[in-house]
Amino acid sequence: MSPDRTCDAAQLELSGAHDEGRKVGRPTVDHAASCAECSQFSEWLADLDRRLNPGATDLAPDLIQGVMRRLQRSRRGWWSVAAAAVVGVLIGSVVGGIGSRLGVVEAQDLNDRLHTASPSVEGLTAQLLVVERGIHPDVDERVYVGSLEFGAPEQLAIELVDATTYPSSEWRPNNVRLAIADGSWLGEASSRCPVGAMPGCLQPASARALEGLRPFDEGVLVPLEIIGPARSLAWWSGIEVVGEPTLDGRSTIQLETTVAAADLIRAITDAGAWRELHPTDRVLMWLDAQTLVPVRIEVFAGDSPTRELWQLRRGYDDGPSVPIFIIQLDGLNPGPVSVDLEIPQGSPVGGFIDGPATTPEPILGPGFVPHRTGHWSLPNGGAVDVATWSDGRSWLMVQATESWTESELFGLSMPFVRRVELGDGSVGYLDPGGDALAIHTGDLDVVVSGSVTREVLIATAASLGLDGLAVPDDWVEAAVLDAGDLPPGTLIPDADGWSKLGIAGDERVSVLLTGSGSRTVLITQEAGDRLDPPIGADFLAVEVRDVTGRFDDAAAALEWVEGGRIVRMQSETVGMDELVALADTMSPR
Repeated sequence: MSPDRTCDAAQLELSGAHDEGRKVGRPTVDHAASCAECSQFSEWLADLDRRLNPGATDLAPDLIQGVMRRLQRSRRGWWSVAAAAVVGVLIGSVVGGIGSRLGVVEAQDLNDRLHTASPSVEGLTAQLLVVERGIHPDVDERVYVGSLEFGAPEQLAIELVDATTYPSSEWRPNNVRLAIADGSWLGEASSRCPVGAMPGCLQPASARALEGLRPFDEGVLVPLEIIGPARSLAWWSGIEVVGEPTLDGRSTIQLETTVAAADLIRAITDAGAWRELHPTDRVLMWLDAQTLVPVRIEVFAGDSPTRELWQLRRGYDDGPSVPIFIIQLDGLNPGPVSVDLEIPQGSPVGGFIDGPATTPEPILGPGFVPHRTGHWSLPNGGAVDVATWSDGRSWLMVQATESWTESELFGLSMPFVRRVELGDGSVGYLDPGGDALAIHTGDLDVVVSGSVTREVLIATAASLGLDGLAVPDDWVEAAVLDAGDLPPGTLIPDADGWSKLGIAGDERVSVLLTGSGSRTVLITQEAGDRLDPPIGADFLAVEVRDVTGRFDDAAAALEWVEGGRIVRMQSETVGMDELVALADTMSPR
């Protein structure tokens, strides 16, 4: 690494350690001891403690300007991103911070605001800073700088350069490149390896490519979700608005949620030799108040016995008070963007063929224009025609086939569905996330999906003019009920922000809770007076609903016996403490 880049990384480490009250890594200490410029910078930071004392918050603007002057060197253009991160820490503690719950914007209103009050985004470029902590005992922190480019609705490019000063040449930089463009995907990154095997297990970056992907393919990142978290906001459980602070001069809305509900984190860490994050780790997210584009994300280790066990198994030593992962977007510049990919010959093909398509035509809202059309094939050889539209903020897709022969609804991933009336006797079935709706007719099976609100999705499906039929009695979806229609005595959580659907069998009642992002909880209730042995050796006795229950870590399940029934709450994305809190809200139907 060049001297300039070494000083850059060292001074960012010094700034971050100062602002968060933690120790500076040994490589940075050694460098500062032999570098006059970094030593002077360290002394200047120490002066902050004398100036930023209790009651001296009025000094914050001068301090922020000082940080900017120190970091804005003309020969180091990438420092504008790093400077924004340092300023963000200062602003977060002096001006906004996590603060009190202001309640100016409610979490349940954000999805409507995203689709109505926020302007469409034709394209966007931004500088990108990522700080990763706790990766290894010998590497306290890794710092990445790079860029993000988004072109509506299906183009995204992320490039990150690892600017970390490593203790030896055995450590390979974790550089990452990712690009998506209208059915093609190209990535270049290293692969993950366990903490105990580092650095020897780190491999050179390798390139992978795919083409022929379906529009808005769930198997890859949906770019529109990165610049506007529609999927995370569809249900607001686990999302709390904690304030509306100013961040680097920008009006923002600050949310608190978990990793399982934050798609931008997945966008950054989907490829590369990153540390792992637990799905229940706490996330602070700052959204631009006008566009609702995430501009900063901080991840904090969850504070629970199960999280402690998880990190022990992986070799991490995380504390709950210092962010272990930071993403910051700076220099947001709206405007047209085109991501051009060169896919190597012989790359795997997803099976979608762009071209004309024949689907029912929906009535669309203002601003929606045609996007991609084409078809893909079912395992039985039948064709599925696909048409899509986008308004630069949201997308809609209609898929239709005459060749569906399965005894279940076409296009939905699970049996838990809500029956909805589409008018004139027509019915459809809405998936629990609220982003897909299936219609079964006598000769055509259709699924309408998108990132719009549930109300818009239902209206779009109704506008197709199809005669949607009720599913046959022998299809599993026929047994699904709204929570209020489940058998008397069924325990149902009294918690807002969740979709609640159930299936009542002869011996067991199952209830699926669907929340923000990938947060789901499956609740089962069946007759019984004792729990089966736990699946694994790691379990905890837990007080739940005035009885002693058990949390089985291997099964990710909270279990207890109540009123002659065994109740089990299972989730990979909701932690034990929140499961207990949900259980405490339960009441019999």
